[in-house]
Amino acid sequence: MKTSKLLIGFTFTVLLSGQTPARVASITAVGDASVSVTPDLAMVDVGVATQATTAQDATQQNAAQAGAVISALQVLLGTNASIKTISYSVSPVYNNPSSGQNSTIIGYVVTNVVEVRLTDLTLLGKVIDTAIQSGANRVQGISFSLQDRTAPVAQALKIAASRARSQAAAIASGLNVNIGTVLRASEGVNLANPTTLIPTAGGAASTPIETGMVVVQASVTIEVAITP
Repeated sequence: MKTSKLLIGFTFTVLLSGQTPARVASITAVGDASVSVTPDLAMVDVGVATQATTAQDATQQNAAQAGAVISALQVLLGTNASIKTISYSVSPVYNNPSSGQNSTIIGYVVTNVVEVRLTDLTLLGKVIDTAIQSGANRVQGISFSLQDRTAPVAQALKIAASRARSQAAAIASGLNVNIGTVLRASEGVNLANPTTLIPTAGGAASTPIETGMVVVQASVTIEVAITP
């Protein structure tokens, strides 16, 4: 008798687990929003590229030149300045032989790129000028960001979610139905930071930098239940 009860109970469980829940009628809508914020963080990538006949000579020259650049930046920004190497490479340089001839190595190029992080954006021009004057021969790029993205991201998501809800209501109105509970929601956030570098024509003037605005872009997709 005990075995029979166990078998009956097991069969009942399988029937319940195999049931398919009724699908809720729904519509999907997307809302987008952008919030512009003044940046308070900048990253400047400056580099030193040296070339010599041997890899050892190119490396030694680069070490001395890059060291001078870093030292000068530390004097400008202080010993606690945020400076780190983000790229280092040693590459052979080949000649351009005539057709049918094999190329040969004629030297080596060593490149060392450092990133300088700044929270005082008024120093951007001075950082570039100091780096170049002390031996840097490359400015790889400048990017801007935010030290704390929490508030603008929340604001952009709130606006995007509201617009998604409005889109859903508009679609429902066109279909002569009503919107109900939000069944699912997903989000995406991106930071766009266009940068303009305006080089000087020369002289002692500091290189002018236009920081622009950091744009927080948010997208919210919702699935909303509908009723007649």
